[in-house]
Amino acid sequence: MNKFPARTGLQWVKQGMQLFRKQPGGLMALFFCCMFLSMFIMVIPVGQLAVFILTPLFTIALLEGVKHAEEGKRALPNLLLSGFRKPARGPLLTLGALNLATLLVAAVVVYSMSGDTLARIAERPDKVDPALIESMMVPMFIASTMYTISWILTCLAAPLVYWKKLTVGKALFFSVVSVIRAIKPFLVATVALHLMYFVGCKIVALVFGASQLSMAGIFTLFLLTIVLVHCTLYVAYREIFAEPEVVAPVDLDKHDTPDIPS
Repeated sequence: MNKFPARTGLQWVKQGMQLFRKQPGGLMALFFCCMFLSMFIMVIPVGQLAVFILTPLFTIALLEGVKHAEEGKRALPNLLLSGFRKPARGPLLTLGALNLATLLVAAVVVYSMSGDTLARIAERPDKVDPALIESMMVPMFIASTMYTISWILTCLAAPLVYWKKLTVGKALFFSVVSVIRAIKPFLVATVALHLMYFVGCKIVALVFGASQLSMAGIFTLFLLTIVLVHCTLYVAYREIFAEPEVVAPVDLDKHDTPDIPS
């Protein structure tokens, strides 16, 4: 694992966009499959919580799609099932449970800082005092920051579990260490992707104004940004841990740490 200069983050974003341009239709179709499955799951009881647990499995589906695009293969919708197969399914679900736990901690932070504001908003959602909304900005920002930092630190755990066959603990360890060592390019890439999204939203709003077409354009940009995030994440993983490959499963009874390609 080598250290990277801050400008590497821009290179990751650029290479991620190049990978996306190879198969934009296939990658978007795969992402829509993830969305439709999520919407179907949310219909069932506690489905909204289950979606957060399945997030690492959806991440693997998109990363596999990007990998296929890089290799010149078609990113087909059947890649959606990649993370649902053994032996990766169990560890990925464990990562999903940790993701849900982080989200719940962030929700507790919002609730503890907002007092009865949430209850007052829920009572009359159609007539909300703007002052109440403004008072929620700080708690929401803090909770969002907590969740975002947690996601960035653990974003490499799922591909490490899937491609390197690491245990959850070792995958989290190497993910956190790798991100900290490459924190500058990760932050630059994060800022670049956010700026691309917000600038795109401003352009759409200027062109179409306050209309349904404008809202549709902004939502489309949001979906594109999510796919670009995964394309960038794939590039970052490839640069840090070398080309993704399927290796022999790690002996879970051994306590020695496997070597990670640099």
